[in-house]
Amino acid sequence: MTDPRLRQLVIKSGVVRRLTREKFCYAKEVRTEQTRLEKFKGEGADDHVLRKQEEVIQECVMMVPDSKRRLQKELEILEKYLADEQDLKETEEYSKAAEIVQAAKAELEI
Repeated sequence: MTDPRLRQLVIKSGVVRRLTREKFCYAKEVRTEQTRLEKFKGEGADDHVLRKQEEVIQECVMMVPDSKRRLQKELEILEKYLADEQDLKETEEYSKAAEIVQAAKAELEI
């Protein structure tokens, strides 16, 4: 990987991959905490416990739009970079970056 453009491609791809995973994890955490709240309600938990669990859910919910916004921003940057560097299309790094773009787009649709 002597071409500095490939290095930039790998870096940008890594950022998008990390943010995709981050958004997925925040959304999953919201679902997990909501399930936990339902379990607490079913067990007849104390009001204090229920309020605290609702606070936890609200904190998780607030993180999803932020992670989605950051992912969209970095995805646009990566897509522009891929469009600008068409001559790298035959490289493995370019192929991996294209796969990462598709995975990120799928995660944003959820």
